Amino acid sequence: MQLRPMDRSGLFRKRVVVAEPFAEHGLAVLRAAGIEVESLVGRSRAELVAALAEADGLIVRSETRVDRALLAAGPRLTVVGRAGVGVDAIDIAAATEAGILVLNTPGANTLAATEQTFALMLSLARRTPLAVQQLREGIWDRKNLVGTELYGKTLGIVGMGRIGGNIATRAKAFGMTILAHDPYISAARADAFDVRMADLDTLLRESDIVTLHMPLTPQTVGLIDASKLRLLRAHAYLINCARGGVIVEDDLLRALDAGVLAGAALDVVAEEPPPRDSVGAALHRHPKVVPTPHLGGSTYEALARIATELAQDVARVLLGAPANAAVNAPVPDGPEADRVMPFLEVAYRLGRFYPQYARPARLPAFALVLGGALADVPPEPLTRAFLSGLLQATTDRRVSIVNADAIARELGIVVETRGEGTASSYASSLRLTADGTSITGTSIAGAPRIVELDGYEIDATPVGAMLLTQHADVPGMIGRVGTILGDAQVNISTMQVSRNTVGGDAIMVLSVDRPAGEATLAALRAVSGIGSVRSLSV
Repeated sequence: MQLRPMDRSGLFRKRVVVAEPFAEHGLAVLRAAGIEVESLVGRSRAELVAALAEADGLIVRSETRVDRALLAAGPRLTVVGRAGVGVDAIDIAAATEAGILVLNTPGANTLAATEQTFALMLSLARRTPLAVQQLREGIWDRKNLVGTELYGKTLGIVGMGRIGGNIATRAKAFGMTILAHDPYISAARADAFDVRMADLDTLLRESDIVTLHMPLTPQTVGLIDASKLRLLRAHAYLINCARGGVIVEDDLLRALDAGVLAGAALDVVAEEPPPRDSVGAALHRHPKVVPTPHLGGSTYEALARIATELAQDVARVLLGAPANAAVNAPVPDGPEADRVMPFLEVAYRLGRFYPQYARPARLPAFALVLGGALADVPPEPLTRAFLSGLLQATTDRRVSIVNADAIARELGIVVETRGEGTASSYASSLRLTADGTSITGTSIAGAPRIVELDGYEIDATPVGAMLLTQHADVPGMIGRVGTILGDAQVNISTMQVSRNTVGGDAIMVLSVDRPAGEATLAALRAVSGIGSVRSLSV
């Protein structure tokens, strides 16, 4: 039997299986984080299933079907990362039930998809593909290749997310008038992009060019059907760089044949690659269609960003930090996101730290106090992050930010949250109170810190292996502890000592390179004046 490799701290190394091509930038990020990478690119599904038995993470692109059966093959799976945006091939419900976090990279290919949209838009307007084809065939025919300008035209953008917003900004530079349809955006976002919001029918009637940028959901499948296509002007162009299923392809083919619209540009179709005799293939061959084989995110820069951002997020999750781009868990969004994101890890670390520090006989009721600039933010992401850390340290179940809330309810764990805007030493803080224990955390330069422990002021980073002593405030205590750890070859990286009164009680918080063994802990506990010694893995 092959044993799992361990890292320097004596903990098992995490393993990630990569099922599809993934840029070297991302692989380097994973390896630099101490994560073992196993490539199954080009291998069979049976081989992938076998590899998942020992995997903590899985990275896919768009071709691997991550269904319930595949997820069940990975009893240790914590995270599935999709190198791209769409997660149609991943069973989100099954992953959520299993507590598996699903990640994607919603912003990494924004610029690439935006530029691809304009490449197709200009190709339609200036008839560029036909011009190239005719020249290669030796045909010089300028009079039949007269195009149209973008300037002064009305562009209808369906979906005003990251890509839609970037397209609106750049379309303004072309001198276009912008109409937008998106039932989920605020008036403030529309105003920020200087676009006029409209219902879908009005947008289709009034636009010279319509471009689609929405996800594939039960609400958007078949959104553009025959009735919607009939609303377009005869000179209008339709562009789809989103998802193939949002257009009813049979209806589009008939509309193009009937001259309902002037043309279409399709980077995506419902089935990719389309079978030879399918409607998708017929659209690719149609003289009024400019087709590309799903190239929206295919730039060297975008592929590098996707790989790097996804690998960083996968590594964060596997090493215990909250994710930046979770599909099936609450992630801060909107204007408060920048304030909240660093405190997700603070909340998570408080959850892991508390039971190892307080060692309660049973979990009490908890209170999370959101201090300073956090006082008015929605608390749910912070609560889930705290519960995820707490339950990982107190149960043997597979717990993540995805299912922590449900498991906590099942176990009867209560977390009350409240805001407290009073001034303190820190602009933002999280204070945990439970059954007489008080722990305050903050984020400094993006890193979690514990700054108060039962009334003692400290400045400790709650990550990795730690030792905590409670002892009498007498001379020589630091030296005795350091000598014992040095003799045991346990290296100290940081040390914090705090006291409330001279000659009273004090605490010492040490970060160490690896956990101390039981013999070392016993030697520390035997030192005169030391009341307690705790070994923690945060």
